[in-house]
Amino acid sequence: MADLLSTNVTVIESWVTGSTNGKRNKCRRVKYTSTTAGGATNRLLASAFGYTKILRCSNILLDSTTKKIYPASPAADGSLVLVTNPAQVTDANRADAADLATSTDYAYLTLEGV
Repeated sequence: MADLLSTNVTVIESWVTGSTNGKRNKCRRVKYTSTTAGGATNRLLASAFGYTKILRCSNILLDSTTKKIYPASPAADGSLVLVTNPAQVTDANRADAADLATSTDYAYLTLEGV
């Protein structure tokens, strides 16, 4: 297991938001695969998605036969995306950041940042 690599990320769509004479954020709908990451050790880094800082992100859709959805959020400093798995074993760790395996499936999410 390791951090997500930019070579495993495909940008499906991209656009910019914001004022034409002020700050403009980049938005991207992406898919990635071939990693087990999402926690604090095996990370979904902003740089792998082409960002310096992630401001917002959608939940993650794991495209498998069951179409599972995982809650996700940018870290407080915007350097990475953290994922939670509601199916974790105990109430004590259910809200903790967790790795999401995408070795055979694609994971889809939408990001906004700089």
